[in-house]
Amino acid sequence: MHKNIFAIILIGCLLNSCSFPTTREAGIKYSTRPAFQVPKNIEWREVGLAKELINVKEKIVIISGGSNPLPLNQWEGLNVGFPWKKNIDRHILINKTALVRSPNANSNCNRTDCLIERDYKGYSWIELAQPLAVDFIPSKTDMLKPEEGYLVVKIIKKCQILRFENEIYQLTDHNGNYYVMHATESGEPNLNVSLPKGWALKKVSLKEPLVILPFGKGEDCYFNIVGDHLGQGYHQYKYANNQYPE
Repeated sequence: MHKNIFAIILIGCLLNSCSFPTTREAGIKYSTRPAFQVPKNIEWREVGLAKELINVKEKIVIISGGSNPLPLNQWEGLNVGFPWKKNIDRHILINKTALVRSPNANSNCNRTDCLIERDYKGYSWIELAQPLAVDFIPSKTDMLKPEEGYLVVKIIKKCQILRFENEIYQLTDHNGNYYVMHATESGEPNLNVSLPKGWALKKVSLKEPLVILPFGKGEDCYFNIVGDHLGQGYHQYKYANNQYPE
């Protein structure tokens, strides 16, 4: 199974009793236009098993890769110690993906330094994502397990391109904000979810692939990751306003 960014919040807060600021408290404000264009030489990868570790002190996610990646057959037996934790398994609905650069790599990087490599347990790992803030819809709820009728929005920095094909599960507030389901806990998407007033979730057939780029400008690579009370996760791919938060 692929892993999911939601586990960053869960494990980090359980171990460190941490709390994330809202975007306004964190001073985050970003353009809701794509941060860059799809590279001409993009290398799509099928979504499979992503071997991810979370550093709960630095709040950074790393993925097996680089010059000496962990062999797949050694993942289950890999024992890690604090501040590292294994990310949890999720059922992923993304068809293809491409990692452009690590979240803290310079946007002018070249192919040799776009992916920041770390060594852990004698293997190489690539810095993948960084959680930054949390917002709530319609108001504050449990950050780890939102109440029915509530949504939690995790703002992360991740310079990754996502591709959905054939059909998607589309979430919208009917005000111009759209989200695509990318992960479930149960294995199958569930449309019978309690959402805030005015929100709806439906299955949509695609005429062409939906390609989602990070948002912002310059060094930005922002994504809004929404979670519902059933443990389903969504990437925002269209915004009602020119900036987030408005």
